[in-house]
Amino acid sequence: MQSLTAEERREEREFQLQMAKLKIEAQQEERRAEREAKQAEAERAAKQIEAERTAKQIQAEAERAAKQAEAERAAKQVEAERALAEKKLLLAHELSLKELEIKARQSESSNNGGSIQTGPAGEKKVCIPKNVVPSFVVGDDIDKWLAAYEVALRAHEVPEGQWGVAMWGYVPPLGRDTLLTLDPPDQNTYPLQKATLLAKFGLTPEGYRQRFRDSTKQTTQTWVDFFDFSSKALNGWVRGNKVADYKSLYDLILREHMLNVTYTDLRQHLVDSKLTDPRKLAEEADLWVSTRVSKKVPGGDSHKGGQGSQQKKEGGDKLTDKELSTVKAPKRIPREGVATLPFPNLGESQGHLTSQEI
Repeated sequence: MQSLTAEERREEREFQLQMAKLKIEAQQEERRAEREAKQAEAERAAKQIEAERTAKQIQAEAERAAKQAEAERAAKQVEAERALAEKKLLLAHELSLKELEIKARQSESSNNGGSIQTGPAGEKKVCIPKNVVPSFVVGDDIDKWLAAYEVALRAHEVPEGQWGVAMWGYVPPLGRDTLLTLDPPDQNTYPLQKATLLAKFGLTPEGYRQRFRDSTKQTTQTWVDFFDFSSKALNGWVRGNKVADYKSLYDLILREHMLNVTYTDLRQHLVDSKLTDPRKLAEEADLWVSTRVSKKVPGGDSHKGGQGSQQKKEGGDKLTDKELSTVKAPKRIPREGVATLPFPNLGESQGHLTSQEI
């Protein structure tokens, strides 16, 4: 076989290179086609997922809208039922007052102006002139208003069993809404009405405390009136702090005393801490003071003023330890018509301040 010439060998190499190039291009084209196919498949899958997600969102929104519409419908129904119940109560109240007024007029014509009419069960019923019983306005002192309300009804000899029915005509819409929170059988029960109105419109325990501490006998007051006023303020303060025994009362009074002798910044910090245990309050005060002493030299007008006020309050004759050991807690003085403190009677041994209680 005759050997290839140099030209033929060169052409053979070029041919091999061309074939290799074509093969590489074919492989690249094949891989590109595969990538495009996978990308197209991924896009189709993504579109399908997006379509499914959109469909689920639309369904969820439709369900939420349906639930919201149902909730609004139920709320409107409840409101309509509440308004209807309130209207029925008001109509019943107005009807009752009309009946009482008619009977009172009949009684007046037959009894020379008498205002008391005997009812079917022998119960006295009275028509109350509207210009005598005060109407409550939101923002007024609910304690004073209730006291005036009770005085007016007693003056007209209205049986206490009818005070609850009469109440509906003398409270504003917000007051009627408050009374409607009671169970239907209790909505005309005056003691429950009174407690509900006090809880809604009454002072805070701190407000009752300030009223009790700031109370002074007015020239127009009798001493019994002053006692009743102070007793109600004290009860509001004590009950508002959920005092149920002697130890709780002891803590309450000692806590108040400690707050009264502190300077402004410390007092505000202790009030914000909401601590009720006087010992823990004292520990918190020491901690507060120590953190500020480490930052600056103690002193200042407010601090000195607080100490000065304490020294003034502590001035005068002081009891010895022996005398303090014989101090007894005051016993309750029960009085008809005045709420008493919710404490058990203190025995002889309970009346002493022991070292453990201090």
